[in-house]
Amino acid sequence: MCYATKRKIADCVKQLMRKKEIRKITIQDIMDATSMSRQSFYYHFKDIYDVLEWIERNDFADRIVCEENQTLEDWTLHLFHVLEEERPFFERVVKEIEWPKLLPIISAPIEEQMRSILIRYDRVGCSEADLNFCVRFVTNAYCYILMDYLYHKIHKTDDQLREEVHSFLAMMDTKPMFHSVNDGSKSRLVG
Repeated sequence: MCYATKRKIADCVKQLMRKKEIRKITIQDIMDATSMSRQSFYYHFKDIYDVLEWIERNDFADRIVCEENQTLEDWTLHLFHVLEEERPFFERVVKEIEWPKLLPIISAPIEEQMRSILIRYDRVGCSEADLNFCVRFVTNAYCYILMDYLYHKIHKTDDQLREEVHSFLAMMDTKPMFHSVNDGSKSRLVG
């Protein structure tokens, strides 16, 4: 029953977001549209932003789970398809909520998927610290690309997305672009 009530409130908020700015949606608007009491809302959520977090967790995080043998290209396509299905919601959220508040919500599930994908791609057995850095690096890149994609209302075909990810992987799979040089007093990276 708890999930059904939360889902009803969440769906109502998504509908209201099509007509109003997020900051102008009131709890009363939600309660009028759902025929529920204020107490019911506050039993399940603390405020409208808590509802948005719940939506992002349930309509985004749960849907972007990488299948066991899925490639990075295929997972990326899946990720963008999920965004396309919910584009009006995500575009509104990206436009109206400060990015620093939004990033932790979307980065956590992306980081989880990136970790499992990168572990599968690891051919040389990197250290835990190196893996953590790579996961954070790629997660941040994906998050900012997604934000840019939504904020600027970019549309790409599956072929374009696949080609971009393929190019990224091909570049990362080549010899290192930089190497360390120790010139006596300090080390530096050179191309």
